[in-house]
This record gives sequence, C-alpha cells and structure tokens, in this order.
Amino acid sequence: MNSQVVILLISGAVVLLLFSLLRRRGGPKKYPEVVQYLLWDIKLNQALVNSFATRDKVRYFEQNGWLLNKTKIGFLSESVKDDLNETFTLVAQFNQIIRESKKKKDYAYRSIDLTHFKELLAKCREALEDWMVKNTGSKEYQPKQPGFSSFFLGDN
Repeated sequence: MNSQVVILLISGAVVLLLFSLLRRRGGPKKYPEVVQYLLWDIKLNQALVNSFATRDKVRYFEQNGWLLNKTKIGFLSESVKDDLNETFTLVAQFNQIIRESKKKKDYAYRSIDLTHFKELLAKCREALEDWMVKNTGSKEYQPKQPGFSSFFLGDN
C-alpha cells in the first residue's frame, strides 16, 4: 500500500475515535427528557381516570414513557421512585383487568377503585413538576433544536 493511503486510514480512525469520545450520550442533560416522558404518561392517565366512569369505550392506561425510562430514574429521590413504581404497577394491573374484561366481553373493569390511583398520580405529577421547575426553570421541557455542531459532536 501507498504510504499516503496508510496515513489517510490512520487519520480517519483517529477522527472516528475522537468523534466517539467527544459525543455525549445521556447523563444529566437527558434527565429533563426522562421526567417529561413520565409526566406525559401521568397527565394522560389523570385525564383517563377523570373520564373512566363516563366512557362508553374503555381505554388502557398509558405506560410507554415508564417502560422506556424506568431504568433511568436513579437521579430522582427514593420517595418519588417508590411512588412511580407503585403508580405504574397499578397501571399494569388495571390494564390486565381491562384486557381480561374485554376478552370476556363483560364490564368487570368498571369495578376498579381508582381513588388511591388518583392520589398517586397527583403526588407523582407534583413531584416531577417540582423537579422540572427546580432543574430547568419550567414545568415543560423544551428540547433544543439540533445545530450543525451537535450533529457532528453531540450536545456538550
């Protein structure tokens, strides 16, 4: 091989190595995003609880944000983590009851007692919104638009 080709390959490998080392993948900058996903689930579940008894067609409670981010909540306080775990354990149980009720074509899901669930949702929402205000200055997370440098180097 030509020495110029070898130098070009080595410099390309160095650039790729530096690129991967400089690029950030999560960490504290991703915390508001994680909290926002959890808040979306909680807000939607609060709306579903409020209309649960009056709906003709039953709808499952939301848990996608939780399922994607439950391993990333280590930065939250223990009490908030416990409340979130309990809340989304109830969501899974309620969704199972709804699923079985739909399969049997009965209305057993209407007997679900949602009072404790309502309280947990309110408690989690308040704690997460307080965390957002404390750490970002707002209850809603506004993601930054990616720029040219963030495309190549990631958000630093």
